[in-house]
Parts: sequence; C-alpha cells; structure tokens
Amino acid sequence: MSAIHHPGEDLLWDYFRGALAPGLRLSVSTHLDLCPQCRDDLRVFTAIGGALLETTEGVAMSDNALDLALARIERPVDLPEVSPVSPPARRPAFLEGFELPPSLQSAEIRSRYFVAPGVWMAPIALPGEPRAAKTYLMCVKAGMEMPEHTHRGREITVMLQGQYRDHKGLYQRGDFSQCDEADDRHMPIMMGDVDCLCLVAQEAAIIPKTWLGWLLKPIARI
Repeated sequence: MSAIHHPGEDLLWDYFRGALAPGLRLSVSTHLDLCPQCRDDLRVFTAIGGALLETTEGVAMSDNALDLALARIERPVDLPEVSPVSPPARRPAFLEGFELPPSLQSAEIRSRYFVAPGVWMAPIALPGEPRAAKTYLMCVKAGMEMPEHTHRGREITVMLQGQYRDHKGLYQRGDFSQCDEADDRHMPIMMGDVDCLCLVAQEAAIIPKTWLGWLLKPIARI
C-alpha cells in the first residue's frame, strides 16, 4: 500500500541538503523507507544538483597546483584511528512482532514506559538532538482517542502500523503527518482493530487542550 500523505518539497529539500535536526531527519528517512514516490522525488533533487554542477563555471587553477597535489600524495600522512564498527542495535523485546523499516532497525530505542492503559512510549536516543526536542515510538491500542493538543514547533508522525484519523485525514502505514501551528489542533483517533505504532519527532513540547492532557503530560514527558 503506497503512502498518500507525504512531506512537503521544502522538507525533502532540507533533508537532501542535510539541514534537518536528527529527529526530523530520522522521520523523513523512515518515510522514505516506506514511500517509493518520495524516493523518486529525492532522485530529482540529485539530478538537479548534478545539472547545476555541470553548468557551473570552472575556477582557474594556480600554476603550481599539480606540484602541490603530488607533494601531498608523496608526503606520509598520519592516519586517524579507525573506531570499531558498532554492532547492530539490539532489538527490544517489546518490539517483537512489529515490522520496523531499515532506518529504525539501527536506531537506539530505549526502554518503553506506559503513559496510560493501552499507551506506551519508547524514546529514541539521537546524538546532537536539541534539548527541547523529543523523538520516540508510540504504541496506542486500537479504538483509543488521544487528548487534543496544539504545538510550539513542528511535530512529525510517521505511521508504522495500524491507522488513525485526525482533522487532516486518514493515516496508514508509511503516511507522513506534520503539525506545526499553534492553532493546528490535533486529536488522533485510532481506527480499525490493529494497534497503532508510529514514530514521532517533536521540536518542542506540545500544548494540551484538555484537563486529561495536562494530567498525562508529566507522565508522557512530551
């Protein structure tokens, strides 16, 4: 089943040029694992970049450029120590039975904790992630409804299993959702009879709009 909700071209471009923070980058990468259409779009950026390089005027080299290059090749160089290759990340037992895309199979997924009956979250450790940002897996039992909230920054959700509906439509495996406005009121409702698993990346804490949301916020740590 192909995704019907995708990141915008501006977000894909930022991903292509390496301008996204770690959590957002992981979210786009996960969507790309599941979406042939966006992988094709990314190839367009690559082709455009190659065409721009071909049309760029060359810069004249100095008369001794070749001599300098040969001197560097002949000069002994102290090679940096090569760090041992890290083994694949150990898959937590609570993820058995879930089909994770390649981008998440090597991620450092920490222990899960329960936010409410039928809802758990598992933080993902990402080097260089900003202090206010949060990236995590969230599993919600089928049929549940999440408390309504808005956002202080971008919140990206990539569906990995199950389906949910909100004010923007129905989301299934591979679909990409972005909420980023203070008045973008978001209240996901889990649909069908399969528990939902999603990847969530937040630039900043959410703003609950219900008393239940405020009660759960310290427990959810988001």
